[in-house]
Amino acid sequence: MKKFLIIALIVLIPVIAGVYYYNKQKEQQQQIKVYETAKVKRGKIQNIINATAIVKTRVNAYLKIGTRATGEIQKMFVDVGDYVKKGQLIAIIDQREYKKDVERLTYQLEEAKKNLQKILQVYPARIKEAEKKLSVAQAEYDYAKWNFLREKQLLKQGFTTQESYEKAQKELKAKKAQLELAKATLEKLKLEYKNEKEIAQENIKVTQKQLEKAKIRLSYTEIYSPIDGIVSKVVAREGETLVAGLQAGELVTILKPDKLEIQIFVDETDIGKVQPGQKVIYYVDAYPDKFFHGKITQIYPEPIVKQNIVYYLAIVPVKKEYAIYLRPEMTVYTKIIAGEKDNALIIPNSAIRYEKGRQYVYVIQNGKPVKRYVKTGWIGENYTEVIEGLKEGEEIAVKFSAPVKTKVFK
Repeated sequence: MKKFLIIALIVLIPVIAGVYYYNKQKEQQQQIKVYETAKVKRGKIQNIINATAIVKTRVNAYLKIGTRATGEIQKMFVDVGDYVKKGQLIAIIDQREYKKDVERLTYQLEEAKKNLQKILQVYPARIKEAEKKLSVAQAEYDYAKWNFLREKQLLKQGFTTQESYEKAQKELKAKKAQLELAKATLEKLKLEYKNEKEIAQENIKVTQKQLEKAKIRLSYTEIYSPIDGIVSKVVAREGETLVAGLQAGELVTILKPDKLEIQIFVDETDIGKVQPGQKVIYYVDAYPDKFFHGKITQIYPEPIVKQNIVYYLAIVPVKKEYAIYLRPEMTVYTKIIAGEKDNALIIPNSAIRYEKGRQYVYVIQNGKPVKRYVKTGWIGENYTEVIEGLKEGEEIAVKFSAPVKTKVFK
């Protein structure tokens, strides 16, 4: 009898288990309502690593702009958050005194040039006149000398009187004195012309240098941006007085747009997949619908520990055109594209569920959903790679009401 019972149990146990499993599957199928299906297909997939990040400034990211002019701020053309271009006028300091200096020195320079012009016109004419007088004096001297020598010869021969001789002698001395005076006058004029011209030219040079310095001091009253950037700080406002001492009085601080970077906190479990050169798509809460693009340039070897989790920093430089949107210390949400496959077997992310660490999908067989465990690979934005468990062309459920105990795969 015992032997018969044992044989009966051996036969009945598998039958009972099969019936139970069948009823369980049927019950589960009755609980699942499929609203949308999709085919298992081949296509392109990206290996996406999601990570949070933060906007940081690099070394020398800020440029402080000041003024060497002392005075009241007449105009301030920028405010915090404004985007400025290189060469853009930022502020104007009181220019009245500086403009008066420029006007005064400009007038002095014009007068100095007029004086030089006058010297260049007057002295050559006076020198020319003195040269004519010298020529006349030379001719009169030559004649007086000839007449004296003639009278001297005639006196020896007895053909003239002593009185005529002495008169010719006096005339020669007088003409000689006039000739020497004409020569001295001409030399004096030439030397005076040279000196006056040099003095006038030097005066022009000195005045020009003073005018250039005055213009430079005037230029200090107009503050221009030396770079493109974002105004991050305004120290002084219209109506305030700046006193420039040994250091330039600070006006504004400009953030250089090419000096921002995204520091991505990559989990230690993902750092092996991240490499320099990989593309990154990111966004911030302030502009959730605007996506920014960049590339990883380096990965810091030093770890950062937050809440007992180890991270490594991946660095993405911020493009200039993005600086108008991004601010230092903003929280950033990034998607690192760690790889791409063109012919992967893929299914929609929404089709995957998991339980006890295993992934599964519902395959449509004979119009009914049947659970099937799968092994997945890369996870993209919309699709997941399937390595084992499915074949191309099979139909799976992507939108359905599942039993309460099932969980969406993330």
